[in-house]
Amino acid sequence: MQYTFTCDQGHEPMTFTAVADSDEEALEKIMAQAWPHVAQAHPDMANMSEEDTKNMITSAWKKE
Repeated sequence: MQYTFTCDQGHEPMTFTAVADSDEEALEKIMAQAWPHVAQAHPDMANMSEEDTKNMITSAWKKE
């Protein structure tokens, strides 16, 4: 399954995509891809808990 998460908070949209067999695998892949972006574009979010980060991603991702 393909999972897509788009961040558009205060900047041009940036999309992160993962092909995974489960939601947990997709979360790991998207979080790894998105971390440099979060650290640079959203330093205030860099200290979010892992659970809060997962909730933010899953609330807005698309599964295809």
